[in-house]
Amino acid sequence: MALPPSIAALAARYKALPRQQQLVVLFGLPAALFLGFAYLTYDVAGKLGKDEGVPAILTRPGGKWQEIRDVEDQIRAKDDIIKERPKYEKELASLKDDIAMAEERLPREAEKASMREIIERLAREIPADVGTVQLKSVRILEATDDRNNKSDYRTVTYQTEILGNMNGIIKYIDSIEKNSRFMTVNSFSLRVGDITADAKNGSLAYGLHQVRMDLVTYVYSAKSKGGTP
Repeated sequence: MALPPSIAALAARYKALPRQQQLVVLFGLPAALFLGFAYLTYDVAGKLGKDEGVPAILTRPGGKWQEIRDVEDQIRAKDDIIKERPKYEKELASLKDDIAMAEERLPREAEKASMREIIERLAREIPADVGTVQLKSVRILEATDDRNNKSDYRTVTYQTEILGNMNGIIKYIDSIEKNSRFMTVNSFSLRVGDITADAKNGSLAYGLHQVRMDLVTYVYSAKSKGGTP
């Protein structure tokens, strides 16, 4: 098979070269082609960045591939958040239940008077075989703090005075704090009852103790929710 004239001319010129130049052409041309290919590959790899499937010698830091990796990391981070969603929803539902129970225990604005009636009724319901409690007075004191007016909840204090023996007083406080509507004893002062001697029987008679305490609750108004006080 005859070679094309151009290739035949190159072959003739190659054969006419001295032996040393023939060796230079024989080894130099493939080396030049390899270096040219490596340069072009290195330039393209710099635009794509690092790829685990490409040898490190052909890759360069940064570039489009790094941008792709950054986006993938962001997607994975969001996927992790999505996977945690059921847990957060369960915690939120639990908090909503707790809030609902707390709101049920708090009196409404219109129930301030009925709360005083509860305080009076609990004093009358102390069993005689447990102790003695005599209610003297219950006064309603409302907080005047500006911050208190901006909230859904306002502090209301029931200043209560009673007479009773120690067993009756303890039972009464326990009934107050275990009541279905939220109340707590914020302050407490006790004046010990008088002690008198019964000369006829030769015994001592103990008078009832005088107690003054502030019972605090939080009236729920729900102004920000559009509720009706």
